[in-house]
Amino acid sequence: MRHRLGLRAVLMDLIAGAEVTGNEAMVEALADFSKRNAPHVKGILNLTIPPDESPSWILGQYLAQLGLSTESRRPLEDGKRVRYYSLNTDDVAFARKVLDYRQQQREEKERRRQEEQERNATYAARIQTQYGVNAIRPSSNLPSTPPNNGDENNKWGGMDTDESLSNKWRERVKYYAQLVVQKVESGVGMVQELLSTLTSDERWGVMVEFEEANVEKFGQLMASAPDWVEWMG
Repeated sequence: MRHRLGLRAVLMDLIAGAEVTGNEAMVEALADFSKRNAPHVKGILNLTIPPDESPSWILGQYLAQLGLSTESRRPLEDGKRVRYYSLNTDDVAFARKVLDYRQQQREEKERRRQEEQERNATYAARIQTQYGVNAIRPSSNLPSTPPNNGDENNKWGGMDTDESLSNKWRERVKYYAQLVVQKVESGVGMVQELLSTLTSDERWGVMVEFEEANVEKFGQLMASAPDWVEWMG
């Protein structure tokens, strides 16, 4: 809605240091469009646009909603006082900090996403090299199951968002890898039963984590269950 109103163009000029009087074509167009579409502006942006208000007043309402205020000066021009409006410099400085912070957050999020993709690719490559099978990467559109909560049920609930799904999958894999380490002494059957509660891609991930966490017990399990690869399907 703000884009259709033409607010972005006005705002970009103001942030760049421009001044307006309210008589500029783009400010008047913003005010006229707002008045013609007042019900939609109210419904979408929750701003009431009176039909008799000036373009500068209407612009001020949009700016205030964005957390911006204006400063004004009234120089003498051709014997008349003309009021010029500009953005409050403190507001602009704060807005720039917010925009910079959001950009950093987006970049950090993208960096983490790429790192997670690289880690998942490393898992797949390692499994392919060591065991001669293709690892199934975690689905990007399904919720992961939370780990058991200690009394052998997993009713902690909750659904992962796409943003956190890969991290949740990795945490779950690490959690079950530790359980496998603990259950090796209880016998192959206990390990197989535990792995049977997981998906195929989780089982492969657990076995890779298990080997990294405790090579000795990993070898012990391999010796006791040489056909363990059949569990992974």
